[in-house]
Amino acid sequence: MAYSAAMTLAAGTHLGHFEVVAPLGAGGMGEVFRARDTRLGRDVAIKALPPAFAQDPERGARFEREAKLLASLNHPNIGGIHGLEEVDGVRYLVLEFIDGETLDRRLSRGALPVGEALDVCRQIATAVEAAHESGVVHRDLKPGNVMLTEAGIVKVLDFGLAKAAASGSPSDPNLSASPTMTYAVTATAAGVILGTAAYMSPEQARGKAVDRRTDIWSFGCVLYECLTSRRCFDGETTSDLIASILQGEPDWNALPAQTPVRVRELLRRCLDKDTRRRLRDIGDARIEIEEAIAQRTSSASGVAAAAAAADARMAAPRRAWALGALAGAAVALVAAFAWQAAHRAPAAGATRFEIASTDAMRIVNDPGSLALSPDGMQIAFVASDSTHSQLWVRPLGALAARALAGTDGGFLPFWSPDGQSIGFFTDTKLKRLPAAGGDVQELCDVKRARGGTWSRDGVIVYAPTSDGPLFRIAATGGDPQRVTSLDSTKHESGHRFPEFLPDGRHVLFTVLPSKDDRYDIDCVRLDGGGREHVTSLPSGVHYAAPGWLLYQRRGAITAERFDLGTRRTRGTALSLRDALQPTGFAGSAGFAVASNGTIAYGPVISVLARMSWLGTEGRPDGSVPVPAGPYRSAKVSPDGMRAVLEKLDASGQVQLWLCDLERGTLSRLSDDSEFEPGGAHWSPDGSRVAYLLGSKSIVVRAVNGATPPERYLVDDPAFKDLSSWTQDGQYLVYSRQDPATRMDLWLLPMTGDHKPRQYYASSYSDNGGSVTADGRWMVIGSDETGKNEGYALAFPVPGAKTQITVGDDLYAGVLRGTNRVTVASGRSDVTVRVADVMLGPEFRLGPWRPFATVPGDRLDVTVAAAANRALLLRPVGAAPRASIGVVMNWPAALPTK
Repeated sequence: MAYSAAMTLAAGTHLGHFEVVAPLGAGGMGEVFRARDTRLGRDVAIKALPPAFAQDPERGARFEREAKLLASLNHPNIGGIHGLEEVDGVRYLVLEFIDGETLDRRLSRGALPVGEALDVCRQIATAVEAAHESGVVHRDLKPGNVMLTEAGIVKVLDFGLAKAAASGSPSDPNLSASPTMTYAVTATAAGVILGTAAYMSPEQARGKAVDRRTDIWSFGCVLYECLTSRRCFDGETTSDLIASILQGEPDWNALPAQTPVRVRELLRRCLDKDTRRRLRDIGDARIEIEEAIAQRTSSASGVAAAAAAADARMAAPRRAWALGALAGAAVALVAAFAWQAAHRAPAAGATRFEIASTDAMRIVNDPGSLALSPDGMQIAFVASDSTHSQLWVRPLGALAARALAGTDGGFLPFWSPDGQSIGFFTDTKLKRLPAAGGDVQELCDVKRARGGTWSRDGVIVYAPTSDGPLFRIAATGGDPQRVTSLDSTKHESGHRFPEFLPDGRHVLFTVLPSKDDRYDIDCVRLDGGGREHVTSLPSGVHYAAPGWLLYQRRGAITAERFDLGTRRTRGTALSLRDALQPTGFAGSAGFAVASNGTIAYGPVISVLARMSWLGTEGRPDGSVPVPAGPYRSAKVSPDGMRAVLEKLDASGQVQLWLCDLERGTLSRLSDDSEFEPGGAHWSPDGSRVAYLLGSKSIVVRAVNGATPPERYLVDDPAFKDLSSWTQDGQYLVYSRQDPATRMDLWLLPMTGDHKPRQYYASSYSDNGGSVTADGRWMVIGSDETGKNEGYALAFPVPGAKTQITVGDDLYAGVLRGTNRVTVASGRSDVTVRVADVMLGPEFRLGPWRPFATVPGDRLDVTVAAAANRALLLRPVGAAPRASIGVVMNWPAALPTK
């Protein structure tokens, strides 16, 4: 209840550099005013000690103690403090100004919807948990001390009673109409009553010593009131009210039918009059609410039935807490997945199955383009028929998927929170359409987009490019607005794969480039609250209820506990051990997750491949005596006698092996400490191999192992792509990502100080450089025309670009060790053509002539210039088709230790 004494500070009053604007309220411990900080140009709240208390040592000490307590509690759900000041005998706190309304005022208009009540109380529990972890008990938790902002952020206020009060004279009852009472003893000893009577714990009402369990009682009262708009305990007088607290029970029938079972059980644990049986940790209440939020996908009838059963047990002895939680989980599981009789499993176990490709629906092997609906009942993915790829949707309870018309070329789908719509990208647009099919709406332009996420408030946050910040746009369309900015001091090149947290205001995202093969995972607040670092991980992340961060580590889904309040991970990382396809895009998690405990991912496709020689005009030219294996690519040495193979291990990780093509022997080249080696290139003399580690640093390794491997560009975090050696062995050519100029071409000297230098930069993406044997020309790929086409430039000093491919050509480069340029074209069987570079001051090509036709089922092909033939890598038998792996109740698949 509000303090009834007249406010003592009029509008316009100056306290130092603070100008009072208007009164906000008052209570037993101070008057609160809105004020303007004229020095820093911001609004603040001023809490001044009333004149009646100015000479009261107890009140003054408590006022100062409140300031120190607030200064020790730095948490987004706790109202902050800027300082403690005194001007002309007026002592006041300078507090964070929170624009919104109290929970008390909001509840005067009626109960909160169940979902909103759970979210509000989750945030309250998070704040109290932070206080308890700092050794602070609030002791006056009530709706009047909770603020709700327009952005949906909850702030817990008023820690004036949070510590023991000093002894002194009893408070003057005329100073407050609130039933807040103070008896003159010590606050931690028997005989003291502190706190607002309606929310006092029984031990607090009796004046006994209190601990954090008194806040848990008050929290239960607040949760009950949020759900019912009624106080747990009430009475005509304060004595009647205290009698009700000590002897009565809440009206459990007043709880709405939609109240989850585990929330009902939580309320009973919080409001147990026996402190020995009461919930002991507010963090457990937060976890229970998070899990209840996650399980609200169960049907209303199922929840109501479970609630009725719980109420029927109310008069009986209390059941074990674990049984209540298990019952809630079982209701959700049965209601959500009763249809899956063939896969039915006990609630304690995980269920796994696969969605396979068919002749009419060939799933595209792109793990980044999977998306589960929020309730986990449908999955969107990319698949193709005989002509084109598009988005498909498969209800997990159905036997077939359906294509979504108008989504040709779509990728990276994401769902609306209600599961009724799907957002997706094409090469140039962000679009949306109804999940059931219908008209497609274009929202805005994009170029090489990297992920989107959709809030319940109708906001889409997305990465419109591969090398820029995040933007936001209304789900109905409009003007995009920047959300993040690249930090040039950290050499950031891109923000990708955003994901809303459950509050709908905080967005997780992945920061490029990675550092030491780990990406920074940051969080930004859409209400302008700034950006914070969360953690660093080997891949992008998904949030999974209740309180997990999931990511990919060495080919397996890994889970860590995650605190939504502090946005920090805690505990030990645990692996599901399911082998995943490597992520399709840098910074992607590479799988999908839903709130009901379902995960979808692309299983590792272990393709057994065999090598053979392909002669000119595409004629077979002999086999290679190497057993078939899970090879992904092969690069032939300059003399045509050896090859470096990229080989998948059992976890789907890539390792490099050296193969003798004549004898058929294999030996390991990379070692276990290396992460994702790739892009191997032979030195011109065949003595060394260069390759990338995690798209960042370059390793040069002697193939005979005579010298230790050398690692370059370790301190340069930018994304890179290794292209080639120059024929004289003096340089490695690579492309490097730059936020301003996209992909640029660089040279790494193999002698001297090894200081890299930029060769060529433009406003386009330039890559794939290779130099002719005479050292005069470099052939590159560039998307200047919108397609990645081939161009030639002078070397070592570039001049004007000469375009050398047009239209459907897929690749252009220099045939190693020669002055011949190769191009490849075709969508199935690929035709390779060659042309000689003509002598002269300008770049000119002779006529194109066919070299070979490469079959469409090839996995890789590399030309051995010395032998005038190509090494072909083809699958043994029919190539396995991509599928989608599904895990239900994934937490049960985690190891117990």
